[in-house]
Amino acid sequence: MKNGMMDHYPHPRRTIVGILASLVLLCCSVMSSAQVILHSDEMASSGSNTSHNMVRDDDGVLHCVSLERNAADEMALIVQSSSDGGATWWTQPPNLNDDDSGLFDPDPASQCSVAIDDQGILHVLWGRYTYPSYFRQFYRRFDPATGDRSDIIEISTITGAPLNARTSAMDIVIDGNNTVWISGHHPSSWVEHLLRSDQPYAADDSFTDLGAFSPSASAQNTRLAVDDSGRIHCSFYRNTPPGVYEHRIYDPTIGPSGAAGWQADTFVLGNTTGSNDYFGWLSSDALGNVHSAYVVDAASGSPLWSFRYRRWDEINGWSDETTLFDASSDQVTNIANYKIFNIGCDETSGTVHAVYRDLANEGDLVLAQKLATSPEFEVVEQLQPTTLGQHAYIYPTIRGTLYPAFNNTSFSLDVTYQLREIPGVPPYSLIYHNGSSGSVIRFIRGDGNEDGSFNVADIVYGLNALFVPGGVSPNCIESCDINDDGSFNIADMVYGLNALFVPGSPPLDAPYPTCGTDPLGNTLDCPTTSAACP
Repeated sequence: MKNGMMDHYPHPRRTIVGILASLVLLCCSVMSSAQVILHSDEMASSGSNTSHNMVRDDDGVLHCVSLERNAADEMALIVQSSSDGGATWWTQPPNLNDDDSGLFDPDPASQCSVAIDDQGILHVLWGRYTYPSYFRQFYRRFDPATGDRSDIIEISTITGAPLNARTSAMDIVIDGNNTVWISGHHPSSWVEHLLRSDQPYAADDSFTDLGAFSPSASAQNTRLAVDDSGRIHCSFYRNTPPGVYEHRIYDPTIGPSGAAGWQADTFVLGNTTGSNDYFGWLSSDALGNVHSAYVVDAASGSPLWSFRYRRWDEINGWSDETTLFDASSDQVTNIANYKIFNIGCDETSGTVHAVYRDLANEGDLVLAQKLATSPEFEVVEQLQPTTLGQHAYIYPTIRGTLYPAFNNTSFSLDVTYQLREIPGVPPYSLIYHNGSSGSVIRFIRGDGNEDGSFNVADIVYGLNALFVPGGVSPNCIESCDINDDGSFNIADMVYGLNALFVPGSPPLDAPYPTCGTDPLGNTLDCPTTSAACP
């Protein structure tokens, strides 16, 4: 179909296929209460350079995009969905790629990423990337509620990139205006460009090339994040001596100077003396911060590789570095082993989540967090034991973006990674992990009755809890601390009534009005995540 029209396919939730798929996964794929095997095969991944492979829609349904080597020996680009918080999954029919875009060998599809807009439409980017001389990049929209699919658009054709122009471009984000932003394949090798859709939702399948991420052109492994002012943050590896990981901003708005465009300078996130600060990640929150984690290579004669973190805001720029973890050069054996970490953030509170293969401590795959007020990361959960070997877990991702709000990490902490029982020897498994059940407690401030909103019913609930003998007992007392002073008493009810009915009264502190973690840490009893925070 043309002009943004989509092919139609029936929704799998209304078909026998979808029901059977859910039953099979329910019976066979659950590893534990928090972990599920999405599929196991020769690929079982979103690729080595994916950015986001999972999104959440407004109904709480999770959608994961990945590549599957199926029984027909096709490399199928599939969407798997879950309506029960990741406990069971079904595969949406049909796959998104076709003969020309990597369904068959040679040069099959090898990378993919996904974003979601405020209508629940998935925007999928993928590549047929085969080193050294076959590189093509594609884009398509998919509506998981109806099965509608847009035409497949070859991004490489839009930019004029030939097959032998090498690239690792594979990131896609959507801003608050539903403009689609892409890290795109360029005619020159290892030169990635920023592309912007010409219409919201990319409705006319057209994109404008806004130029190279790096002032010197060279850019690889580019990551994108949109801040709360709509600016596009880009981090990338500049493959020119000394080989550094950098950050640059594209501002699409018209400012006092009257011009939109690229920030003139870049900021070196990694060191300036090593040879390959190759890999990193970006995430943004609603408090005006952008978060980055990256790996700094071992300097000449140094035994360490360092995985580090910084936070950016408009006033202060980039913070000093915080060490996420260190590893020896023996533990990190090559560039592929960089791809063992990722970060996301609670967009409401600014709490940063990190998942990584802790090579310095027997190789555990762990989930860590850093509160907005904390100087360091603290491990809150071990995702896997070390029994399968040091390099069995790779390509972790964390779901979540600032836009649209229903895809925020505040609603649930969803992690995927690839499991390699014997590294380098298929089959592999794509694993989903629900991190919300760990030490990351989520609630909505003021929502004492846990119905998902703060209103006068919560005031009545709180008064009953405080003054009626044998009355209600809040699951999360922290949510009843409406004035956030570290206690639960009548002052919270007065503060709440003012917030609800007195114009000009101060708003509630985070986490509010959506689910999140307390940026100052829980000071009152809150043993589990609120029932209103799936």
